[in-house]
Amino acid sequence: MTSIRRRVKIVTGLHVVGKPHKGGTRWYVYAWRGGPCIHKCEGSRPTIDLAMCAKANEAKGSGTPQTHETLDEIIAAYRAAPEFTERKPATQRDYRLWLTRISERWGAVPLEAFEDRRMRKDIVEWRNEWVSQPRTADKASVMMSMLLAYGLELGLLSINVAAGIKQLHHVNKSEQVWEDSHWANMADAPPHLMAALRLASLTGLRLGDLVRLDWSQVTDKAIIIDKTRKRDGRAVIPILPELRQLLDSLPHRSGAVLRNSRGLAWTESGLGSVFQKTKPAEFDRTIHDLRGTYVTWLAVKGLTDEQIARIVGWTARKVSQIRARYVDEARVVISLVDRLSA
Repeated sequence: MTSIRRRVKIVTGLHVVGKPHKGGTRWYVYAWRGGPCIHKCEGSRPTIDLAMCAKANEAKGSGTPQTHETLDEIIAAYRAAPEFTERKPATQRDYRLWLTRISERWGAVPLEAFEDRRMRKDIVEWRNEWVSQPRTADKASVMMSMLLAYGLELGLLSINVAAGIKQLHHVNKSEQVWEDSHWANMADAPPHLMAALRLASLTGLRLGDLVRLDWSQVTDKAIIIDKTRKRDGRAVIPILPELRQLLDSLPHRSGAVLRNSRGLAWTESGLGSVFQKTKPAEFDRTIHDLRGTYVTWLAVKGLTDEQIARIVGWTARKVSQIRARYVDEARVVISLVDRLSA
């Protein structure tokens, strides 16, 4: 029976596509690639039978014009692929939003159109619909490039016309640190926010790891996180006197180390939102910049670049750059003032 089914499938050219639907899969059987849908079902992949073959033959004989494969086919394939399903839930939510946007704009476009390099101009113009939001605009072109690259991987495309589209958002890649003036500008912040900012500056933890820090991860000598959010690796953060003093000042001794104004564990969006609402209008530092602040603090404590790099997960070269900018530079200036004032 299996060999007969395989032969029938080859002869008829039936095309079966599965799409995620309400926790399962909805299957569509087309008379041919790009042809009309002749069968729908949910659950297990449908078995090709004579009834489907008859419907396919009827569709071919009816003079129905044969259409071409569209970008929606690549979108459906990507949604079901491990490249998507094995990503973290938050990333899947973000990708799902963009896959929907791409489908709404480009889903019905035949794949042949994406073999024409002139299509790049159309994609750039679509990206520019978000020109007032450079990060969003860049995400549009990046997602489009990723999707077409997957089509290339499947052999459905021979080129990726969206590859390497110039980014609109430019980030200052050099690390920033919080200086005394920044802490002074945040002096009126509520205690629960200030505790989070101080803990970030004394641990170098990223926002995701910061809000998930649990007292069970705090030992006498170090904070030990077996699996960090970004690196998926182990982090061991030494508890120096300043950090110990901060930890001892917190009211709770179990569960989440940091709590919001209601006594509940922070969420990433919650902490980020309160920070944005609290900081002064012209404040030019972020919570992420507290990682660089932690690096400079460790450098002042006398740790080597290699030791700091192991703690924060940076390269020793990156640590040396921030040391030269914020630590050694400050020492040179202080030394110069001392000599000139003598």
